[in-house]
Amino acid sequence: MFNIINHSLARQYLFHSVGSILLFFSVLLSDISLQESWGWGRGHKLIRTWAVSRLPTWQKELLRPEDWQHLQSDYTSLQDAHAGGKSPHLDKYCLPPARLSLHDVGSIEASLPDIQWYIQQTLDHLARNEPDEAMKFLGVLCHWNEDPGCPCAHSSPVDEATLRRLLPPSADLANKNYLFGYGGIADIGNYIIPDEQYRPQLLGTTIPETAARIYQHQRLLRAHAAALIIPLVQAEVAGNADQADLQRQIAALYNAKHVADILYTLLCLHVNRFATDEAEALSTQPLTAWEPDTKMQMISHPYYVTPFLVNQALDARRNLHPLAFAGEPESESVITYGFGMGTPYTLNYKIGPGIVFDRFTCRVGLHPTAGEAGKVAFAIIVNGVETARTKFMMPTDKPEVIEVSLPQNDIVTVGLQTIPHAASNPLHNLAVWGDPNLIRSEHVPFRLDHPSKP
Repeated sequence: MFNIINHSLARQYLFHSVGSILLFFSVLLSDISLQESWGWGRGHKLIRTWAVSRLPTWQKELLRPEDWQHLQSDYTSLQDAHAGGKSPHLDKYCLPPARLSLHDVGSIEASLPDIQWYIQQTLDHLARNEPDEAMKFLGVLCHWNEDPGCPCAHSSPVDEATLRRLLPPSADLANKNYLFGYGGIADIGNYIIPDEQYRPQLLGTTIPETAARIYQHQRLLRAHAAALIIPLVQAEVAGNADQADLQRQIAALYNAKHVADILYTLLCLHVNRFATDEAEALSTQPLTAWEPDTKMQMISHPYYVTPFLVNQALDARRNLHPLAFAGEPESESVITYGFGMGTPYTLNYKIGPGIVFDRFTCRVGLHPTAGEAGKVAFAIIVNGVETARTKFMMPTDKPEVIEVSLPQNDIVTVGLQTIPHAASNPLHNLAVWGDPNLIRSEHVPFRLDHPSKP
């Protein structure tokens, strides 16, 4: 569900590039004093209700109907009510240790401690048979994971002024915001969330592992919502209410599945009940299911605009091809997922908490369309240190397996680096990273100690 596709990456890069080019045209936006104007409005209740309804019966029976009702209705927007310090009685729930904003996707360094803190608070209150308190902390965590799923300011890769230059508003939209909810177009209309079947997914069997995946999925949620901004604005400008509602519906459904996963996982943690197949499926994490922490940059042809692609590769004429290795027969060259990449380039990921995964594995080599002058070395950079490097590989070489250990730092940076030989031809250096996987540590503590609130 949360795999990145190269179309999304391309959109993000396009928006980033356009935003950079037109940045000097931007004008100051009106001050938005209320944080709740930046995300879902009624969408919070729609998402929350849909997510709760998808939980298995045994989980629904863990709480009273009134507890579920509070989570779905009364506790959907506690951080909105707390915004600006106007509700100090909510400080207990809305002032976590590491950050202040509970609406946007923050840095991994700031977000992970607080995600773990909210999980721990929820589980502690459930263990003490204080479900109402637990639902308040859980409500804040859910809201924090709902706002980035709204196609509005929380996820926009462009600012309001630039977007209005790219897509000028019609006369009836001239006084409306595109990106901001409550006065904008993101959370209006008559959209609903389809009543489709969904089995919530287990995110982890420990608090650190659950937090790691919640954070990454939150980032993917933001990327998914960003891809809906242009279609939504186009539909509004064209006066096509049904098409606009369809974009909102797509965003809300994707968001609701993520929230269902969070609820399901926290209740599994609460009673220490995990389906064997679900727990085993977590042992290996494809790196392609995570969003990279890297900047797009211009490199040599043919990857001069997009230095890497997910699950695809380019040839010298920039035609797309499935991933494969040149040095082995086509019948044996099976790559489930991975990256096609040019040279020189380093694709970085930030992984945390560092105790969750203890190894990284992959296969590397050149693509069958690589030219005879192709010659590339592959290296793994961990926390800025090169921990593995292949020889310079040519199209006739069989793929090599790389496996490196990962340290137990709070945050681990893993970089996949392609290094061209000085005598190689960039158009022939068509590199492939096959089946890049994070391997879960066998002994992840259930919880981590964190500093208490000041």
